Amino acid sequence: MNIRFILYILGSLLCIEGGLLLLPVVVELLYGGENCLPIFYSSAIAFVIGGICWYANKNCSKESGKREGFIIVGTVWIVFAFFGSFPFILSGYVPSMTDAFFEAMSGFTTTGSTIISDVESLPHGLLFWRALMQFTGGIGILVLCIAVLPIFGVGSMNLFQAETSSVPINEKFRPRIKDGARHIFRIYLILTALCMFSYLPGMNLFDAVCHAFSTLSIGGFSTKSASMGAYSAYIQYVTMLFMILGSCSFVLFFYAWKREFRKITQNDEFRFYMLMILIVSLFVCAGLLLSNQDAEPAIRDGLFNAVSMISTTGYAVNDYMRWSPPMWLVVFLASFIGGCAGSTAGGMKMVRFLLLVRVIPMQLKKIIHPNAIIQVKLNRQNVPEEKMSRTLAFFMIFLCIYVVGVLVLTISGLNFTTAAGASIACLSNTGLGLDMTGPSNNFAHLSIVAKWACCFLMLFGRLEIYSILILFSPEFWRKQ
Repeated sequence: MNIRFILYILGSLLCIEGGLLLLPVVVELLYGGENCLPIFYSSAIAFVIGGICWYANKNCSKESGKREGFIIVGTVWIVFAFFGSFPFILSGYVPSMTDAFFEAMSGFTTTGSTIISDVESLPHGLLFWRALMQFTGGIGILVLCIAVLPIFGVGSMNLFQAETSSVPINEKFRPRIKDGARHIFRIYLILTALCMFSYLPGMNLFDAVCHAFSTLSIGGFSTKSASMGAYSAYIQYVTMLFMILGSCSFVLFFYAWKREFRKITQNDEFRFYMLMILIVSLFVCAGLLLSNQDAEPAIRDGLFNAVSMISTTGYAVNDYMRWSPPMWLVVFLASFIGGCAGSTAGGMKMVRFLLLVRVIPMQLKKIIHPNAIIQVKLNRQNVPEEKMSRTLAFFMIFLCIYVVGVLVLTISGLNFTTAAGASIACLSNTGLGLDMTGPSNNFAHLSIVAKWACCFLMLFGRLEIYSILILFSPEFWRKQ
């Protein structure tokens, strides 16, 4: 194990975080600068410790392998969250280390759960840092793939393949990964800029930038305690559009960049994603209309909540816990599915759920015709048995971790409904749960044990489970 090289890479990344922390310092100075010193001190701490790790190990051996790669990828989110919590602690707005780490982990994993009750009371620098954490976390996997893994010989597609583990090989990037990643990064920035400009008619510049960062990253942090419910219908429709775009696969944006639009319209996952949004929206909208709500607000509320939960963004416009149980139950179940594979969305991913749906009739046909050769197809191509096994395994592991999360949260003192909602809110990186962790509440009232459990669930969800589980495998640590 090349420990010095791991420290060298983590030190380099920590210096990057120190640089990012200077941006909210500038923002705070623009709005008065009363709270810029705590953020500046946080940046200095990250720079100093990161610089020491980098300088002390810069002459280390660059020979390393997959073990070093997975350790870096698995620990960098914890390191970022730890140092990202310093602005909240040093400013005094979140004096508890547990709460500050929870907020930072929620930001970098783009979960959007919060322990802050009065968001408007935060200074502009901290509000901007919350949004910047989500913007950085949204493209973090891609950045790690391109900037870190190739340095020490781990294939730069490894983590992206973890996100798209159920997508056939021919749906991945054909050109060199660096070229593909460069296009994706440009598209990500362009979409963020378009989102920001679209927000300007109904928001001030600061709110528009912060919400654009949180929307495209499918994060859900807002500068308002009422989230998107504090803004006009126009803003909510704009948010819906960019939540959908942000939760679509990066592969589709690459095809759009290359003007290969047929591959987008014929993509099974994309069409299934649109279908799921339509089904959930129709169910919720019908329920709201039957409850004698006005047509336009009912349709808007139903569509917004469906898109927000399926995309795992976690924005809120109202408290769906006030709806009838069948309606909020459907919205709750939608958060399990998540957005498209290869996007910044959480959840099981739409393509995995699609394959699970298609494997059921296939198995029934095999029972009726035991000698027939029947395979599951995706985008008109057969899905290999290995990929189907991996999908089923991921589904079972996901549910097992979810159940364990519910048990731990229940033991910590939460009622079952709250524990069930909080577990999936963190594991799917949705941010919104049920009952006491629903849209009208937050996670501040959870016990210390429950908050740390939620942090681990966020990390599992953000890194697609396998990247964390492999660190607990004895085979992984065995000398090779």
